[in-house]
Amino acid sequence: MRKILLLMLLSSSVRAQEVNAEFDKTRDLSRYKTFVFGEGEIITPKDRRGQMDEAGLHKMVKTSISEELTEKGLHQVDSAADLVVSYVIGSQERMDYSVLGPLGTSPTNSSQTWSRDYRLGSLIIDLNDKNNNLIWRVNATSEGAEDMERLIDAVVSAGFKKFSIKPKKVKKKK
Repeated sequence: MRKILLLMLLSSSVRAQEVNAEFDKTRDLSRYKTFVFGEGEIITPKDRRGQMDEAGLHKMVKTSISEELTEKGLHQVDSAADLVVSYVIGSQERMDYSVLGPLGTSPTNSSQTWSRDYRLGSLIIDLNDKNNNLIWRVNATSEGAEDMERLIDAVVSAGFKKFSIKPKKVKKKK
């Protein structure tokens, strides 16, 4: 019974997602008005991509980023933009393996183990200026991506949550 409970607890935590945004908090983003897409790369091996075709995945990522940046007040252009958007997306097969502790062992056998196979996905989005200086980076990892489009939208939304092209209000000293 303890083994079943332990496995249920472990399997319920499989859907972990981590999204980090790196940026210079002192940078004034209000001078950026336009963006263009640069390089986009899929790093998942072709034999492991499953049903998702390459063009469809690129389209999902670009659409999600484009919608988010447009909502933030930027305009997409074909060339000579203030910001260049590039991204890398991919996944890999992973396996966790561990020896069970005292709660998962029987008195006669102390060498019981567990393992689980899962897919770890990652998405990195960079916004660079004309001089190739990094302005904003979103770095996300997620386990168990079943609905890829919804996952990409969630990562993009969380990654650009603090992105604002409105100038910060400076508090006046009295």
